[in-house]
Amino acid sequence: MPDGPPITATLAVEPPPEADCVVVSEADNIDIEDHNLTFSRSAGNSDLEDGTCNTKVVEEDEGVFSDRYVRSEVETGCFCLVFHEVDCVPSIERVQGNRIVVSVLLPDRETLRELVSRLREGGSSVDVYGITQSNVKGNESIVMDVTDITDKQREALMVAVEEGYYETPRKADLEVLADRLGISKSAVSQRLKSIESKLIHKLVDHWSVD
Repeated sequence: MPDGPPITATLAVEPPPEADCVVVSEADNIDIEDHNLTFSRSAGNSDLEDGTCNTKVVEEDEGVFSDRYVRSEVETGCFCLVFHEVDCVPSIERVQGNRIVVSVLLPDRETLRELVSRLREGGSSVDVYGITQSNVKGNESIVMDVTDITDKQREALMVAVEEGYYETPRKADLEVLADRLGISKSAVSQRLKSIESKLIHKLVDHWSVD
């Protein structure tokens, strides 16, 4: 049974260095116009036979935009293959340093968990930037875009949840979180308040849209 309605997830994936991802090495901090994999399988065999990674990027130089094509042979360590393993197609949106921001349509949250797990098992670093889920009954789209939340804020929130800071009654206080993170209590408080403020405003903005 599907785990809820379909979702669109935005992921930031950093492939392992040994993967030598051509999209990262040849397309630093620019937008992706198009990306696809073309490959073939031998008859009666679901394993990859051979393939090509094709990416069209858009570059800007002093206000002038131009297209450039990046192409490479698909290797067994290519993280894009993981998406095909769970029967979904990634849409690469942009490259930020060594991270590739990917949008993907998935049938449910369980498939998202499986996808993230497989990517990490392959050596990739993965952060979930946002999830959009359709509410079939109300025809409502719930959007949670967390691209403006920093890595340090995300780390503080994850530790707070793990330690039970947000449970009732609380199982941990700021001192416990500070010891775990190796920073001061005021720094932990500031990071949590910042992320809470951002998430609350996003939720209110969503409800305020006509």
